[in-house]
Amino acid sequence: MTRSLSILLLGAALLTAPGVVSSAVALEPPAVVYGTAHVEAALSDALSRVITVGRLQLELDTRAIELRAPQGAGSLAVENLYYNAVQGRFAAEIIVANTRPVVRLPIAGRAFGVVQVPVLARRVVPGDVIGPADVDWQDVRADQTSSDTAATDAQLIGMTPKRSVSTNQPVRLRDLQSPRMVDKGAIVLITLSTATLSLTTQGKALQDGGRGDVIRVVNTQSNRIVEATVAGPNMVAVAKPGIASN
Repeated sequence: MTRSLSILLLGAALLTAPGVVSSAVALEPPAVVYGTAHVEAALSDALSRVITVGRLQLELDTRAIELRAPQGAGSLAVENLYYNAVQGRFAAEIIVANTRPVVRLPIAGRAFGVVQVPVLARRVVPGDVIGPADVDWQDVRADQTSSDTAATDAQLIGMTPKRSVSTNQPVRLRDLQSPRMVDKGAIVLITLSTATLSLTTQGKALQDGGRGDVIRVVNTQSNRIVEATVAGPNMVAVAKPGIASN
């Protein structure tokens, strides 16, 4: 019995000695961990095929994400993607490749395209001419703009609002006009210029107009009514030879 006890004590000492590992202890390989950034990258790639206008902006319903998969797992993929363009909501499944059983994570959130548009940085009333210092830039959802939304600062600068326009909001082109350069009833200079001649005569404006507007004027010498383009303060230009003359 003494001999058996000695053998047991020796075995225990060997097992606890430095550098000796019991064959009965199985070390589990470390897991592959995917965080929020990995999930957002996979979703952004998938959603960019659906949201094609503007810079993609993504908001997950769950911000703290930790997806674990066994060693040897592959990249993330997006399956069963559903996107509601009106509400800007999406739902999908994140799949970890090369896993059996497949590691998957349901995910949902909001996504939309964002574009930068020029906005008014201060209140501009009708009659005020918009200058470079009056214009700022702001991110807005692409689906909240239209072909009538100002997209460049050049579309604002030099214009005046027809009515009150909100600051820091997309500006509709229909709410802008060229500053009035001709008043109805004003005496105007009518010009006609071609490659071979230049004619001027006096007229009377039958309509208000800003630069570039086409208005009706009457030639005060011939009493003939013509259409002319406002070229400057109380100056209009006609395009066809003969109509500005007597």
